[in-house]
Amino acid sequence: MPASLAYWVDAAGQGALHTVELPHPGDTDVDLQTQFSGISPGTERLVGLGLVPSSAASAMACRGMRGSFALPILYGYSLVGVVSGGALDGQRAFVMHPHQQRVIVPRATLVMLPEDVPSPRGTLLPNLETALNATWDAELRAGERIAVIGGGAVGLLVAFVLSVTHRGEVVVVEAEAARRRFAARLPWVRAAVAPEELAPGSFAVAFHATGTSRGLQLGIDALGFEGRVIELSWYGTKTVELQLGGTFHSERKRIVASQVGTVAARHREAGFGARTAAVLQLLRDPRLDTLLQTPIAFARLPEFFARLYRGEHSEPCPLVAY
Repeated sequence: MPASLAYWVDAAGQGALHTVELPHPGDTDVDLQTQFSGISPGTERLVGLGLVPSSAASAMACRGMRGSFALPILYGYSLVGVVSGGALDGQRAFVMHPHQQRVIVPRATLVMLPEDVPSPRGTLLPNLETALNATWDAELRAGERIAVIGGGAVGLLVAFVLSVTHRGEVVVVEAEAARRRFAARLPWVRAAVAPEELAPGSFAVAFHATGTSRGLQLGIDALGFEGRVIELSWYGTKTVELQLGGTFHSERKRIVASQVGTVAARHREAGFGARTAAVLQLLRDPRLDTLLQTPIAFARLPEFFARLYRGEHSEPCPLVAY
């Protein structure tokens, strides 16, 4: 039986590389040699700390996952590799799969990457799809003033999508100084400010992506009359506490949930394929490469995740090289 190395979460806050057996390829399967995988720090930290509630297990499951959210688990959903053998030999593809050196997957699960989308940039696909879906969920009107709360991967990608699709001011709000400086250097970010610099009641829309009650409260307070928060954060087992006794009701504010597992209502009829095609078009933009820092060697992945679980990591889009 062929085998490959993969990153497993063994227990809450602990992980290691382990050998996994690979299935024998069927007629509709492909053999993919991994080049890069991407890490979603917020989600993968919650998974790695065992904070996924049983009620969310079905929604959180991803292709290629092994084990369970009760741990141990093999988890992840952004992998780019080169097809080995068959009609697609040598072509590059994205697939939703955990961090693993080699994978056998159904051909139908692959998203083939255009020639002008480098493999590292291809790992941004799932978070960019989340960001695009959120902007669709917002049903924006031209000229609306927007605050993006949170300078992590999803927040910065929301700001990127807005730079391409929206006519109106967009401000990125980030509490951590290093992340704020990083955001300010991105070519599509015109303003990156600290939370205390945000003028309450001055925005029509706030996209929230910090995963904290404080960030969501900031988004609500930033809104004016009939403003709306597009909630992108996922909290796992954490409790969310809000103060809604101020202007929330009198100014008719709304909190709108956005989740990539369903296509936004106005685009739903076109389906997932059309949304993926739109994301691939956005991925052609070379400005996105500024999000990607020096890759982490696959062999050092347990060290990286140990820091992530301790809350010591701030890079928005970690990249793993194989």
